[in-house]
Amino acid sequence: MTGMWGSLFVGLLLAHLIGDFMLQTDSLCKLKQEIKASSWFLYVHAIVISLLSLVAIWNLRLWYVALIVGVSHLLIDLGKAYVKNDNVWVFVFDQVFHIIILIAVALLCVRHLGWTAPDWLTLQVQKAECIAAAAILCWKPANLFIKEVLKYNRVSFPTDDSSSFHAGKLIGTLERWLILVFLLIGRYEVIGFLIAAKSIIRFGEKDKDQTEYFLAGTLLSIAIAVGCGLVVRVV
Repeated sequence: MTGMWGSLFVGLLLAHLIGDFMLQTDSLCKLKQEIKASSWFLYVHAIVISLLSLVAIWNLRLWYVALIVGVSHLLIDLGKAYVKNDNVWVFVFDQVFHIIILIAVALLCVRHLGWTAPDWLTLQVQKAECIAAAAILCWKPANLFIKEVLKYNRVSFPTDDSSSFHAGKLIGTLERWLILVFLLIGRYEVIGFLIAAKSIIRFGEKDKDQTEYFLAGTLLSIAIAVGCGLVVRVV
């Protein structure tokens, strides 16, 4: 990704990830799904997204653009709240629509509204933003995606309130972060050792359901981390 619009898009994407995942708990998400348009958090969330987007744009003259991002986010979330069968495809399309809006906003700002990168947005800062976005993607979004994929494919997995479920999320997140770091520093061989070490720990597992859960979750986790790492290296 090159050019000013790419720089702005990365900033907007980072703002989106922070607002949509780091500043939004599972209980608040359920609140939006349960009472839909009556949920106070639905509107507070849109305001937070607008403010974070304004920080990413870093130009008060373009405040209305940040407002557009927030309103579009509100409408997409509201539409998602009224979808009866909430599954992995709903999750994917929800995020795809958000990203399409961010791409369109970045192009609009640069090509038609005269947006220019602020002085502090150096190449090093842009690289840091890319890495931060990848790290966040490898955290909560990846956990949610893997969970929804396993549910959709009816792979047996622990309940949300079990200790093994929370341990699996933590292990998976740490695993993806390590793979991301090794990819960024070019130590590809260490990734193989990491995967082998994790497989040895599970060697001899007799429970078929746990084995299928482990294999499916691990392969998805590795694919997400490798994908994020390769995208960051290319960018």
